[in-house]
Amino acid sequence: MEAIISEYIIGIVEGAMTIGFCLYAVGEQLRLRMSMRRIALWVLLISVTGSGLNIAVQQTAVHLLPPGIDYSGLTLPFWILFGYYGLRRVTGEPGSRLVFILFLSVQAMLFCRSISYLIYSLCWPQLISGTFCRADIAGFGLPSLLFTPLLAFACRKLYRRLRAAQTGRYVHLWLLPLFFFLLYSAQVDFYPIEDYAFANGLKILIHLCAFVTYSQTAWAVSSSAKAAKEAESRTQLAHQLDLQRARVEDLESYAEEMKRIRHDRRQHVQVLRGLLEKGKVQEALAYLEGYDGSMAGAIQPPICENFVVDTLCRRYEALAKQAGVEVSISVSLPRKPGAAGSDLAVILGNLWENAVAAALNAVEGQRYIHLRVQAQEEQILIRMENGYGGVICQQGERFLSSKPGRNKAEGVGIASVRAMAERYGGMADFTYTSDTFTTSVLLYANR
Repeated sequence: MEAIISEYIIGIVEGAMTIGFCLYAVGEQLRLRMSMRRIALWVLLISVTGSGLNIAVQQTAVHLLPPGIDYSGLTLPFWILFGYYGLRRVTGEPGSRLVFILFLSVQAMLFCRSISYLIYSLCWPQLISGTFCRADIAGFGLPSLLFTPLLAFACRKLYRRLRAAQTGRYVHLWLLPLFFFLLYSAQVDFYPIEDYAFANGLKILIHLCAFVTYSQTAWAVSSSAKAAKEAESRTQLAHQLDLQRARVEDLESYAEEMKRIRHDRRQHVQVLRGLLEKGKVQEALAYLEGYDGSMAGAIQPPICENFVVDTLCRRYEALAKQAGVEVSISVSLPRKPGAAGSDLAVILGNLWENAVAAALNAVEGQRYIHLRVQAQEEQILIRMENGYGGVICQQGERFLSSKPGRNKAEGVGIASVRAMAERYGGMADFTYTSDTFTTSVLLYANR
């Protein structure tokens, strides 16, 4: 009876510390509307119930299954499943992240157990063999109470880094703690070592290597996300530089045109003077009408009042038409629409780039781009339709790039448009049929 009671109390302590580990690691995302006292009571209730269930299953397994195997982790899959649905309910976090935290919590518990066994093997080897006793409550409870909070604090920082990355490319990170857990289980059940001090030192080393691996992985993920953001910033800067370059080219072309017009004006004046001196008024009027038509063709009217959108659309319109793509543009945008010019450049620049590239791959007769931009009631509506050829690669709500060298990674352009729309409290929707890709963007101005 003493052995069962001791093991039961140890299970309560380990269960409570493991649940506390998970709740603390995801604490910033908890949506529980209850006091800390009530949360503690729930944790205690689950730990008391869980410890009793573990002992019942373990005792049954010892009598029914082959001896010599550690059955203490037989109920672990059930508790991981229970913890997964519980954390999903109180946080709403993606499942892959929660599985990662759950495996980390199990590894933290096993790390504390290994420390207890190492201390036993070095100081009280007589406590290793045999059943549990009252002394084991302190022997297993104290390392759990001491080290679990420290590991939880470190894992909370690690989880914060992974969450800040905001990317779906790391959904299989939970395989890392699972691998180390399987390595630990294999050493315990299939390759036992008679030297307890060495065996438990090896277990602790496995756990330490695991946590170092997690830390370095989180750093790599965070650095990768930071590099992606820097790449996006460089893309935005490139769009702005392209706009400035296009504007300079337009100004140079305009200056050359004005120089030519001033040079030719004297010739036109001489022709008109001669016609009027001869009384040929109708010929003079016809000459003026032709001259006016040539001037209208030389000076291209703006698409809209906004310089950034006008310059960007003119530039890509010319590129698309040169490549044989049919383009229709309808833009109604004031000079100050309530959105920064650089942000509009990011949205429209990415949409134009993707549309032109997709239209070029479309079959004959489907190479077109239709753009409509409208400002109304502090809203900016952008809709672009274009033909495309090939296959759309989609994973959930993410569109994967088909460009060479991207290895089916998420398209940077679409992700940038979505992020910019969210910045203005709006949305970006991407739909497609068998031959048409449609983008709809809503921005709330002055945000």
